[in-house]
Amino acid sequence: MSFKALVAEAIGTFAYVTVLCGTLLIGATSATGGLTPALAAGLTFTAMCFALGGVSSCHFNPAVTLGLVAAGRFETRLAVPYVLAQVLGACIAAAGYWLIISASPDGSTAPLAAAANRFDAPGTFPFAVVMAAESVAAALLLLLFVGATSSGVPAGFAPIGLGFLIAALHLVLWPISHAALNPARATAFAIFGDVQALLQLWVFWVAPIIGAVAGGLFARWIHEE
Repeated sequence: MSFKALVAEAIGTFAYVTVLCGTLLIGATSATGGLTPALAAGLTFTAMCFALGGVSSCHFNPAVTLGLVAAGRFETRLAVPYVLAQVLGACIAAAGYWLIISASPDGSTAPLAAAANRFDAPGTFPFAVVMAAESVAAALLLLLFVGATSSGVPAGFAPIGLGFLIAALHLVLWPISHAALNPARATAFAIFGDVQALLQLWVFWVAPIIGAVAGGLFARWIHEE
């Protein structure tokens, strides 16, 4: 395993969470609409794939890593180091914004808790809906991850397609759960958010991972030759 690959995964996830934090929490933009986080997530993912695609597999998401293991596209022994690197990168990004928010003038920022993933709270949906929506979204993401990198598909276009899908999924998920889709992102916002977000964090690990593994297994079957 290449140490550079782990660094690339940490940097990619760091960039993903950094842009989300910036668009959601600083200045006039707040965590009230889905278009801003959707564009931030999709465009940043695509950019980081082009920047780091030659170094790592550009997962930037623990659910994607585990889903690709299920799909037979990633080595099991590398899964835990990849997940740890992703969570570390996300948490470093959130910690930086926590420090910025702590020193900011009143009213110029929103707390990280405002964009943390939730269920059964104002502006979000009930538990069962959140579980189902996050699982289905992760399954669709894995289906594209596997399909876009299969033989016969034009090389080099996968980051663009994945970026579009991530943006679209954020548009759908934002009013439901504040769009987790990524357990590393959910962890970073919860740690620097509030107690409720921490207590509900398990859902935003379990649902995306279940969906991603199911999507990976289905993609493995459908693309078998």
